[in-house]
Amino acid sequence: MPRATNKPATRRRRKKILNKAKGYWGRRSKVYKVAK
Repeated sequence: MPRATNKPATRRRRKKILNKAKGYWGRRSKVYKVAK
């Protein structure tokens, strides 16, 4: 993922993934790392 692209849509998608990862955090820290 290019760092130059700073579009809101991209940001939103990333946030969604991070939120999903947060749900996994308690059970599997590995998933969180992958989502990052």
